[in-house]
Amino acid sequence: MLRFDAHAHAIHAETGPAAREAATTLMAHQGFAGSVPGAGWSIEGALEFMDERGIAMQLLSMPAALDAERARQWNRQTAAVVAAHPDRFGLLAALPMAQPDRAVEEIRFALDELNADGFAVATNYDGLYLGDPRFDAVFAELNRHRSTLFVHPALPPGFDHLGLGRPGPLIEYPMDTARTIVDAVFAGVLLRYPDVALLLAHAGGVLPTLQQRIALLGVEPWVANPLKLTSDQIREQLAALYLDTAIAGSPANIGPALEMVGIEHIVFGTDYPPAGLETIDQTVADLTKTLPRQDRDLLEGVFRRLFPNAGARASSPIQTTLQRP
Repeated sequence: MLRFDAHAHAIHAETGPAAREAATTLMAHQGFAGSVPGAGWSIEGALEFMDERGIAMQLLSMPAALDAERARQWNRQTAAVVAAHPDRFGLLAALPMAQPDRAVEEIRFALDELNADGFAVATNYDGLYLGDPRFDAVFAELNRHRSTLFVHPALPPGFDHLGLGRPGPLIEYPMDTARTIVDAVFAGVLLRYPDVALLLAHAGGVLPTLQQRIALLGVEPWVANPLKLTSDQIREQLAALYLDTAIAGSPANIGPALEMVGIEHIVFGTDYPPAGLETIDQTVADLTKTLPRQDRDLLEGVFRRLFPNAGARASSPIQTTLQRP
């Protein structure tokens, strides 16, 4: 069933000249034309979106690499939203990975004080990807709590040259998801911290399409492979990942995702509001055609396994009022 949305963002409004200047700078740097996706988020708008589409529970995250102060502020704000609507929203607390000691502190604070349902990070932090040993203490803490970690793409270093004048979500986001997971696989992150469930946005971007290429070429003598991983070990690590369906409902997306991880490792996601309503509704329509009903029904169980507290809080089934395309 498509009632549990693991991929949604709460972009709390900031006002004043500084906020407007920051938005203008963001648009110029990231290649957005007209407006920044997700601007104008509100609790009321999110609930209306969910009610129209029969979504009972939505996990909120921040699709950006935040420093410690901004992460704490966003986590507190979003925890207040969840506290006011515990049966409709959940918190994926932001972690300031660029400051690993503070990120460890934030894990403990988010669990002890905010009752976080999981955590969210970006694919890279100023060019440091998730295989970097500076993040080991963070992964160790997540592993200790058997946490689910949502990985959302960010702009890669050198985006000014790579973006071709188009915004990151068009091409570079799906590339950066694959980039950070390949880095983590060859660094042995998934092997050292097996109790961290990694959930990747957008069905893993281009990673499922490249899985066989990575497994085959990754063992060639001209590829740096310090752990001497075999092709089977690479495939096993990729198969342990979880993927959401945001902007990825067609057979071109779901087919490779199913081949890599199986239906037991896929959850429903919308990417509300940045993806836009038309894209979200088309993705759901595509997903409905791509996956048989029995497979769609399994997605809720995967969500409950990854986020048991949020699943237990979720409201009773909601009847959608939206006419599907």
